[in-house]
Amino acid sequence: MRDPRTCALLLLAATAAWGCGARAPRVYPSEPARAAGDAGAGSAAFAESTATPTAPRPAPPEVITHGVRAALLAREPAPPGAPACAKEERRALSFEHTPTYTEKIERDAAFSARLFVENAAACTRKVTLPLSFTPPKSTATRTIELAAYVPPRGSFIELRLDAAELTESDVTPGRYAITFAVFDEDGAPVGKALSGNAFRRGRDDVEIVAAPVPRRIGRGDDLVVPLSIHNAGDTANRVTPLIVFTRPGGTAGIEHYDPAALVVPGASTYTLRLTPEARAAEGILPGAWLVTVTMFDAAGDRLGSFAGLPLTIGNVDVRATRPELPTRVKASEPLRATFKLDNRGDTTEKVTAVVVFTKPGTTTSAELSFVRDVAPGPFTFEAVVDPARRREKAVGAGVWLVSTAVFGSSGDRIKSFTGHYLEIVE
Repeated sequence: MRDPRTCALLLLAATAAWGCGARAPRVYPSEPARAAGDAGAGSAAFAESTATPTAPRPAPPEVITHGVRAALLAREPAPPGAPACAKEERRALSFEHTPTYTEKIERDAAFSARLFVENAAACTRKVTLPLSFTPPKSTATRTIELAAYVPPRGSFIELRLDAAELTESDVTPGRYAITFAVFDEDGAPVGKALSGNAFRRGRDDVEIVAAPVPRRIGRGDDLVVPLSIHNAGDTANRVTPLIVFTRPGGTAGIEHYDPAALVVPGASTYTLRLTPEARAAEGILPGAWLVTVTMFDAAGDRLGSFAGLPLTIGNVDVRATRPELPTRVKASEPLRATFKLDNRGDTTEKVTAVVVFTKPGTTTSAELSFVRDVAPGPFTFEAVVDPARRREKAVGAGVWLVSTAVFGSSGDRIKSFTGHYLEIVE
């Protein structure tokens, strides 16, 4: 078994009265010590001091029995002779302030944390401090048991685990959620355990470098997206790929998550593949889509995104001929523009037909849009512009230059036509 002295951390008060030559503890930023100052009427406020860490060593008895800041941290049972409160002397302990701790450390660096425990008794209390590390989406918690002696009024307790101690406890490089908890001599919890505190050992800076989504695939083809990934750190990270499909002009997306994959340091490629059967099961049907590709790391952080990538599933080949338009229409009559389309593909396409009115010699124009689903084969429809809609667009009596165009669902122009003059008469 390991020598208990190597597993103990000693916090000494900043006073030379101890006479043991040890240095006082490092004081990390944390909550003001008002909890200690509230311990009783007339008690002095808790004082900070500037100091450096002590080396692990046996605890002198006077550290336990005297000194406002005295506390012993150990994995082994307390040293023999360490005084403790008799049961009838005990008063309430308090653990209320959020601890401070090192959220990110290098692989070979030490972990440190600092928390305050208030002791309302006039004698020293012993507490246990189980420090738990849980990987994301896991129940395999690694718990390191620590102990501390809390003097009257309370104490800031500092925890320190070097790289070897972390590895020994199976806290290997990676991501974890830390739980801080305090228990009294009888095993009763002191305050509430504070869980979900993010911690990372090692660097795992993962990013998506490229996500080349094909612009078009056949109805029976697999969708294959080779993701280029780079981990600039020194630690593997588990990531979850996500691809989202949204119809152009829509807001409701279909999300597909791939199983989590381990990304080792350096450059790598992850191939995201969706078969026609998998797409059909998730409602990703033939037609036009806008695709977003992203990833989440083990802590749930998004690793960047490639958004708005156009994808057409199936063959879409829409052709358009010049629409039929009248040359004169009464102001009280609707204007009818007949669009003739031919979808020579095998997949329905959503198209937008546009009619634009421009006064000759000016750049001011009024635009109206008409959306239709065009199934494979010939397709004809009338775009009707009634008088009320023309009035809304300030298209009144006179001569107008009418332009028309047809756009595909991904916004690409299929065909446009200009040079048609229209006279609107009263």
